[in-house]
Amino acid sequence: MTGALPANPFPGMNPYLERSGLWQDVHTSIIVGLRNFLVPRLQPDYGVQILERVYIAAEPDTGGQPRFRIPDAMVLTEGTVTPRREIAVAEPKPGAAAVAVRMPEAELLRQRYLQVLRADNMEVIAVIEVLSPSNKSGSDRRDYLTKRTEIERSTAHLVEIDLLRAGPPMPVIGDAPPGCYRIIVANGRLRPHADLYAFGLRAAIPEFTLPLAKGAAGVSVNLNAVLSHVYSHGSYNMFINYRQDPEPPLSEDDRAWLDELLREQGLRTSQGE
Repeated sequence: MTGALPANPFPGMNPYLERSGLWQDVHTSIIVGLRNFLVPRLQPDYGVQILERVYIAAEPDTGGQPRFRIPDAMVLTEGTVTPRREIAVAEPKPGAAAVAVRMPEAELLRQRYLQVLRADNMEVIAVIEVLSPSNKSGSDRRDYLTKRTEIERSTAHLVEIDLLRAGPPMPVIGDAPPGCYRIIVANGRLRPHADLYAFGLRAAIPEFTLPLAKGAAGVSVNLNAVLSHVYSHGSYNMFINYRQDPEPPLSEDDRAWLDELLREQGLRTSQGE
């Protein structure tokens, strides 16, 4: 016997989904959910692709060495293999003792994003990015900002969705309204101007309009509905302990509000329990 799907207990973004061990799956689910939302609203004039950038990262205990981006596929052509050469190996000196070490392990980081393309000529109309923690800090932040600049120099629109409280927000010029989460919609025909939606835990994720080709009306995107669907169908309630506070820590006001909300829904019996 199947039961009802769990509902997101928050009016908008669920801060427990930001946890490092959960976010990668949440991120992928949001990307897929956005495509499923957009495709029926854009056909037959536009298509939506899920693409990914792949990075090689050193393991965390190597001091945060830079990550290197590699193509999604590497092809070796016949005749390009360098012939093997004999290498002289020095004999160990008498008395030298070997020390046990461990070789650094490479980690593949995959960052998925969406492209909206015209069906008639495959022109990239818009790029939709859902930020990950690595986008907001360290060398990956620099890599992402470089990619962001490349998009801004093209004719494509950019939608940048930041549902993570950790890490500094992406730079904008002007007075940004308060809010721990952000959506930026940069219409390629209106650059350098863009629309910034800032919101917090207590509000639903605002709807935004995805710009399309010149002369075409944009499409309204209900990210809040997408996230609610993702939460219900991802069974994320199984991996969340609502008796604990989310990470990173909330402000005292938000923490008190969250505690009351969870107790009202029976997810906590008393504060902190």
